[in-house]
Amino acid sequence: MSGNKAYLGFDIGGTKIAVCIGSGDGKIVASERIVNAEREPGDVMDQMVSAAKGLMSSQGITDKDISAIGIGAPGPLDIEAGVMYASPNMKKWDNIPIVDFISGKFRPKVHLDNDANAGALAEWLFGAGRGRKNMVYLTMSTGIGGGIIAEGKLVRGRDLLAGEMGHIVLDPDGPACGCGLRGCYEAFCGGKSVAQRIMSDLGQQPDHPMMKLAGGDRSKIGYPILIEGVRMKNGYALSLWDDICLRNAQALGGFMNILNPEMIVLGTIALAAGNLLLDPVKKLLPRFAWPQMIKDVEIRPSELGNKIGEYSAISVAAYYGRGA
Repeated sequence: MSGNKAYLGFDIGGTKIAVCIGSGDGKIVASERIVNAEREPGDVMDQMVSAAKGLMSSQGITDKDISAIGIGAPGPLDIEAGVMYASPNMKKWDNIPIVDFISGKFRPKVHLDNDANAGALAEWLFGAGRGRKNMVYLTMSTGIGGGIIAEGKLVRGRDLLAGEMGHIVLDPDGPACGCGLRGCYEAFCGGKSVAQRIMSDLGQQPDHPMMKLAGGDRSKIGYPILIEGVRMKNGYALSLWDDICLRNAQALGGFMNILNPEMIVLGTIALAAGNLLLDPVKKLLPRFAWPQMIKDVEIRPSELGNKIGEYSAISVAAYYGRGA
């Protein structure tokens, strides 16, 4: 392990949980995935511990070799108490004292943060944002979350709730958001919201080209089908894509004017769409941000890609383990 440092990480998701060991220089040296869907938390947590001990044994390390343990998990969380509460995709995981449980199985200190902050730390420490002091990271999948690095520190806020960037209101008369507000960035551009909009517009038109792309499987309706439709120059897809690009530019421009970041790193959807998303968004930015802000920032997709879960958990351990 680089610098004699090793980190143990648990990336908790609704479908799968990644258990991993990482080195101080940002290498994942061992990992294992555990199925979580439709299982009881107690059984899953026991398997998490078993998997972690197995990975440690395979690497010839013990508790004394682990500098810190990190957990990245979806909210809502009570980070100070180390407790997970039920999220839309993890309803059984309610009032789970995850930090106390893991602390009871291992000696190193255990640190918890939400998955969006963990992703920001991962891209900052080991991904696209290495060496930057001011960076914004946006998860862009089912919903939109975010993490902010400002002057070399993660911004956490008074109640450790900072970074809810998907819930900046872009239009108070816009669509309802799952958070209870209207017209949030997530309500316009989150994957779930986009799928719902397509179904609302086209759900009664099974012969529409966009619906045919899904092969009659409504569960496939969402960003992948929309992106395919855009590439095929379908009129409906192009119109919706124009609106999504506009709303992304509106949100990113606001973040730029407030935070003046050196870099904005975009997650899943940007990875899938690439310049199909980035080029029009960049062209629209002058409507929403000052020229100097635009000049200062680099906007790019995640560097860590589908490995960001493992890196997120390790990054929580590395960041808080150094006394941040």
